[in-house]
Amino acid sequence: MAAGVWAAASAAQAECSFAKVVEVPITIENYRPVVAVKINGHDTKLFVDTGAFFSTVSDDAAKRLEMKPSAAPFGLRVGGIGGASREARAVEATDFSFVNAGFHNIQFLVGGRIGGAGLSGVIGENILSSFDVEYDFANGVMRFFRADGCRDANLAYWSSGKALSRIQLEAPGDGRYVPQIHTKAKIDGRSIRVVMDSGVPLSILSKPAAERVGISIAAQGVESAGIAYGAFGTAQEQFIAPFGSFAIGDEEIRNTRLRFQDIKLPDTDMLLGFDFFLSHRILVATSQKKIYFTYNGGPVFRLDQSPTQRPSQVAAAADGAATAQAPPAAKPDEPKSASEYARRASASAARRDFQGAIADYTRAITLEPANAAFYRARAQTRLSAGQPVLAMADLDEALKRQPDDPESLMRRGQLYLSGRDTVRAKADFEAAMKLAPTNSDLIAQAANGYVNAGLYQDAIRQLDDWVAAHLKGYDLSGAYAARCFARAAWGQQLDQALADCDTALRQDRNSIFLQTRALVLFRLGRLDESQAQYTAVLKLQPRDANALYGRGLVELKKGRKAEGDADLAAAAVISRTVANQFKRMGLAPDGAPAAATS
Repeated sequence: MAAGVWAAASAAQAECSFAKVVEVPITIENYRPVVAVKINGHDTKLFVDTGAFFSTVSDDAAKRLEMKPSAAPFGLRVGGIGGASREARAVEATDFSFVNAGFHNIQFLVGGRIGGAGLSGVIGENILSSFDVEYDFANGVMRFFRADGCRDANLAYWSSGKALSRIQLEAPGDGRYVPQIHTKAKIDGRSIRVVMDSGVPLSILSKPAAERVGISIAAQGVESAGIAYGAFGTAQEQFIAPFGSFAIGDEEIRNTRLRFQDIKLPDTDMLLGFDFFLSHRILVATSQKKIYFTYNGGPVFRLDQSPTQRPSQVAAAADGAATAQAPPAAKPDEPKSASEYARRASASAARRDFQGAIADYTRAITLEPANAAFYRARAQTRLSAGQPVLAMADLDEALKRQPDDPESLMRRGQLYLSGRDTVRAKADFEAAMKLAPTNSDLIAQAANGYVNAGLYQDAIRQLDDWVAAHLKGYDLSGAYAARCFARAAWGQQLDQALADCDTALRQDRNSIFLQTRALVLFRLGRLDESQAQYTAVLKLQPRDANALYGRGLVELKKGRKAEGDADLAAAAVISRTVANQFKRMGLAPDGAPAAATS
C-alpha cells in the first residue's frame, strides 16, 4: 500500500523518511467526514471521529451488518459529552475492508447515539493513532504516514511559504492513557486544555471554562443555541457567547464567538470540532508527539445556521479572522476524476462556498453523467444556495438514473411539500419508505417535513410508526416530544399531547421539551401552569425567543398587557421570524384563541 516517501531537505535530517501508507477519500455528509468501508461483505459508511477512543457502531448497524457479539474489556465504561456513561458492549466484524486493505476479526464497541442518516458508526483513535495522520478535509482526503528517524524534522510537507503552527501533542493531565488528540490553547489569555475532535460538528467550550473568563448564560451578548446530545445521556443546553480571543499555536482569532455548554469530560475544557478541521490542514504526528496545522481560509468556527454568512466575515483580525500569521487559502492540485471533484464539492458546501461546490459537482457530472449521486448532491447544494427550481430539476435527473433511490425520493418529497404539492410529496415519501422499510430515519424525515408544512395529522402518523420501531431507542424521548409538538401546533388531541410531553420529560428534561409542554398547557387554557413552564424554560435559556413570545401570549390572555407586550418585544429583538412561527399555528397577540378542546 506504500504510495511514496518524502525526505527532509536539510542535511541534519537526511535520514528522515516520511512514507505515505495510504490516501483515504473523504466525503462530507451532514457536516461529518465520511469514509466508505465494507463490513462482512456489506457496503456501509463510517465517519472519522478523532474524539472517539475506540471505533463504534450503532445497535441497528451491528444487526444489519451481521456482526457477532464479542466480550468487551472487563469493567470498561464509555461515556459522552452529556455526562452519562454505560458499561461497554462489543461486537466483532469477521471481515472489515477499509481503503483496499482487508482485516479479519476486528472488534468494535456498540451502542449509543452513533450513526444515523445512512452512517453505521465511527472510526476512532484505536485505528487512527497507530499512524501519523494528515486531515486535509477541505480537499476531501486524509493521509496515513509512517515516519522513521525524523526527530524534529518539519513533517508538514505542504507548508512551504505558509504560516505553520507546530504544537505539542499532550497526554491527558490526569495521567490516564486515552488515545485522543490533546493539546493546549488560550481563551482571552487563559490557558485551556483542548481535544481535537472531528466527530463533533461544531467546536464547543465547557461551561466552567467560559465562567472562568466571566461568561455566564445570562451575560450580555450570550445567545441561545438550543440543545445537543452526546453518545449517551440527556440533552445539554448550548449557548453562544462573544470572546476577545482564541489562540492556538501561532494562530489567534480575535473578537470571535464560541459555543459553550456543560461538557462532562474529564480534564478537557474544549472540543475543537469538525469546523476547525475543515478550516485547517492538520497533521497529527504521533511519532513526534506534535500537531502541525496551517489555515485554509474562511470561517474557523461555524456559528451560522443560514447560508447568509460569508467567509469575508472572518477575513480580518478585527472581526473574527485567523490572525495575520495565518496564510491565504492553499491551492491544491486540481482534481482529475469525477469522484475527486465531488469530494472537493462536498467540502466546499460544508464551508458554505455553495457556488464553488455547484461548479465542482457540475464538473463531476460532465465526467460521469450517469452518476445519480452527483445530481442529488448538487440538488442539496442548490437548495442551500436558494435555488429550489434548479434543485428540483437535479432531483428529477437523479431519479431518472436511479429510480429506486430513497434518499432522492425523500428530498424531492420535501421540496414538493415546500411548494404545497402534498399529493406528490406523499407519493415520494411512501415510495422511499417502501424501498427502505428498515430505515427509520426516513420516517423521522417525513414526519419533520409534514410538521414544517403544517400537515400535523400526517406527521403524527409517521411519528407513531417511528415510536413503534424504536421502543428501546436512545432518541425515543425526542420522538415523543416531536409528536407532542405536532398535536400542540395542530391544536387537537391535547390530552394525548400532554401525555407525550410528560413521557419525554421523564426521560430528558430540557428547554425544548419544556417549551412544547408550555404550548400544550396554553392550548388547554391552563394559563398559570403554562406561564410557569415558559418561565422554567427561560431559566435554562434566558434569550429563547420562542419561550419569551409564548409567555407573552399567555400574559396577554391573562390580561397582563404590560408584561405580555414586554415579552413579545424582547422576543422580536432576538428573532425577526418568531411572530410568524406562532401565527402559522393560529396564535397571535390580537387573537390568542380560546382554549382548544381535545
